[in-house]
Amino acid sequence: MTVTATPAARSILRDPTFARLWFIQASTQVGGNMALYALTVLVFDTTRSNTAVGALVASFVVPQIILSPFAGVVVDRLDLRWALVGPNIARSIMTAGLALAGANVPALLALNLGISLTTVMLTPAEGSMIPRVVPRAQLQTAMGIFNLTLQASFALGFAFLGPLLVTIAGPSSVLGVVATLYVAATIACIGLPSAPPIRDAQESGREAVIRPLHELREGLGVIRGDREVSRPILHQAAGASVAGVLGVLGAGLALTIGLEPTQLAVIVVPLGIGVVIGVLGLRRFGNRVPRRRAAEGGLLAFGLLTASLSLAGGLNGWLAGIGLSAVPFVIAAAVGAGAAYAVVSVSAQTALLESMPSEARGRIFGVLASIVSAASLVPTLIAGPLADRVSASLVIGVVGLAVVGVGVWSATRFGPLEGPASDPVP
Repeated sequence: MTVTATPAARSILRDPTFARLWFIQASTQVGGNMALYALTVLVFDTTRSNTAVGALVASFVVPQIILSPFAGVVVDRLDLRWALVGPNIARSIMTAGLALAGANVPALLALNLGISLTTVMLTPAEGSMIPRVVPRAQLQTAMGIFNLTLQASFALGFAFLGPLLVTIAGPSSVLGVVATLYVAATIACIGLPSAPPIRDAQESGREAVIRPLHELREGLGVIRGDREVSRPILHQAAGASVAGVLGVLGAGLALTIGLEPTQLAVIVVPLGIGVVIGVLGLRRFGNRVPRRRAAEGGLLAFGLLTASLSLAGGLNGWLAGIGLSAVPFVIAAAVGAGAAYAVVSVSAQTALLESMPSEARGRIFGVLASIVSAASLVPTLIAGPLADRVSASLVIGVVGLAVVGVGVWSATRFGPLEGPASDPVP
C-alpha cells in the first residue's frame, strides 16, 4: 500500500493531467462505494427484506454482465474525454435523484439501474485514457497507482466513510455527498485533453455490430483454451460470489447479533480493515507463494471464515445468558474474511495478467468483468429470497462451504490441461 510513496509515483502524480485522471478515478470509486453502503442500509431499513437488497444489487450488476464485453468496443469509437464527461454528468444528476428519493425503493432501484448503465462506459474509458496521457516509461507506475486506488476505495468508501457518514447524517445525506464527488469528477474530466478515437471510424453499420460479437467470441476462446487464464478467473468469480452474498445479507446478519441495520458498520469496517491487511501482507510476503496456491489458500480461508459467521446468531444467544455478546467474534471473523478476500482477488488478478496473451487482454478483461459480475449477482438473487424464507445465517454458511469446495477442487483437480492448450486467437 506504499506505492504512492515511491519516487516514481510522486513524479507521475506531479503531472497535472495524470493527477486529474487519478482524482477522477479516486473520487468516483470512493463515492460509488459510499453510495452502495448508504443504499444497502436505506433499502433494508425501509423494507426489512433481504430480497429487496438483492434487487438493489441486481439493478447495478445486470448491466455490467450484459454490456461489459461490448463497452470497450464502443469506447474505442469515441473521443475519450467526452466518453468520460457525458456519463459523469448523467451519473451526477441521477445520484442527486437518489439523495432526494428518500425511502422510495422503486425510485432508488430505477435510478441505481441508470447509474449502472453509465458506469459500464466509464471503466474502459478511464483505462483507455491512461496510455494516452502517460509516457510508456511510466505506464507500469500509473497502473500500480490505479490498481492500488481500486483496492483502497472499498476500505475507504464502503468500510469507513460510508458507515461514518450514515451514522452521523443518514443515508440520504451520504448520497448527496456522493453526488458532489461526481460533480467534481465531471469538472475534472472537462479539463482532460482531447483523445480522438484511434480505431478507423470508416466501418459500416454491419461491421459495427458484428465486430463486438467477434471479439467477444475470441476472448471466450482464449479463456476456454488456457487454464492458466481460466483458473484465476474462476478464483475471482468465486470470491466475488461470497462478497456479493455478504453484501446482501450483512444487514440481516447484523440483526441476528442484536444490531440494527444502521449498525452494519460493525461488520463492514472490519471487512475493510481485513482487505488492507491482506493487501499489505501480499506486498510483503506474496512472492514466497505461487499465485495459484495463494489464491486457493485464500479461497479456503475466505469460505471457512464466511461459514463461521453463520454461527454468530446461535453464539450470541448463548453468550447473552452470561452477559456477553458475539460481536467481538463477528469482528474478528470479518477481519480475517476481508484479508482472505484480498489475497484471492489480488493473487488471481496478478496470475491472470502474467498468463494472458497481450494481444487479447482487452477482450479477456471485458469477459472477466461480465463473468465476475454474474458470479456476484446470481448467488445474491438466490440468497436474498432464500434468507427471507429460512435465515441469513444459514444461507451465509452454505455459501461459505460451497466456496471451500471450489478451493479444494481447484487445488486438487483443476490443474493444467493435458496436452498443449489451444493457441490464443490473434
